[in-house]
Amino acid sequence: MESAQDIGTREVLACDESFFTALLAADHELLGTILADDFLIIDVLSGQVGRREELLGAISSGQLRFAEVTRHAEERSVSLRASAAVVAGRTGMVLRFQEDEVTVRSRYTHVYARESGRWRLMSAQGTPICAPRMSAGRVPLFCDTALAGRIEGVEAQLIARSSEAARRRAGTAGFVIPIAGGVASFAGEGSPFNKVAGLGFGGVPDSAALDEIERAFAARGAPVQIELAQLADPAIGDLLTGRGYRLESFENVLGRALTGEPERVMPPGVEVRPSGEEEFEAWLDVVAEGSAHPDTQGVPWHEEFPREMIIGAERDTPAAGAIRYAALRDGIIAGGATMRIAEGVAQLTGAATAPAHRRRGMHTALLSARLADAAATGCDVAVITTQPGSKSQQNAQRQGFDLLYTRAVLIKQP
Repeated sequence: MESAQDIGTREVLACDESFFTALLAADHELLGTILADDFLIIDVLSGQVGRREELLGAISSGQLRFAEVTRHAEERSVSLRASAAVVAGRTGMVLRFQEDEVTVRSRYTHVYARESGRWRLMSAQGTPICAPRMSAGRVPLFCDTALAGRIEGVEAQLIARSSEAARRRAGTAGFVIPIAGGVASFAGEGSPFNKVAGLGFGGVPDSAALDEIERAFAARGAPVQIELAQLADPAIGDLLTGRGYRLESFENVLGRALTGEPERVMPPGVEVRPSGEEEFEAWLDVVAEGSAHPDTQGVPWHEEFPREMIIGAERDTPAAGAIRYAALRDGIIAGGATMRIAEGVAQLTGAATAPAHRRRGMHTALLSARLADAAATGCDVAVITTQPGSKSQQNAQRQGFDLLYTRAVLIKQP
């Protein structure tokens, strides 16, 4: 007769096998019965922490596929207690994430808990035994000065047109002044559109042009903020520092080449669609709530705006051509995003998910819908801006975006 210890060990190992079977078969329902409600996974490739809904969403959408999972039964061990168990083992896996195929050999630790008479997986962590091998299904996007100039040009358009819309809405005085291929904009006190954008791809500005914009900002008691791409004419950086500008921060511009038909990734219960005027206020509430909890990992962001300013900016960017998207979870608006298309560039100008709906695959769904729509219109590149070293940058790179260049944020006080 089997002892209770032997029975428990056999049941835990059977559950462990079922977990790998579900991964191989992409069996969302079986996986859902195995994972505990508060399940956590530590990604074997990046060390990133994921939750139950994220893994189930990636599997069910086809974003993550396991082509092979080799288990080494002779190296597997079980530590068992009355209602808890730890399984340690070794695997060799071939997995496909979006367009990339990765081969990884690892040791894993699975923690199980007994709930209502059955074992459920609480935590899974993998540690690579050797460096993973990646077979890229795409060529990384290379950014030359021509592409950077195109991206900075559409950024300048966005700032100029949004600034004009903000001033019309608020009835305030301001300006948009062209300068060396870019624009200097002031839309009102504290506005996110108060900056010089796109500078450096239309020649080096002369002293008279810089004098004009510096006087214009000083007359409104505002500093001059210039966002200068590292691929801009290098003589500009020397010119600005000589005029007393100081380095405030950096931001990264990432891009993804749009080829073929990007897959729309929709986790169960999630729908993404363009958002109309009839739900604009509900959309605004969700985006403002999500934006009020910024990404604090990495280099500190140089800009923080109150809720009212975020709402105002979201009211103004549609005048610049931004399209709103709503992400619904079980029929409720739970996230929102915008995208602007110009000159073959899809600017992913923002995305936010209400805190109560995070880690449900909303961000991935919003991103995939915008990429698919952008490709359908003939765009050849999508771009996104993040703070260096941030969770947002890591997520963008995991979604196939490449780091194109960095902008230096330079400030001169009035």
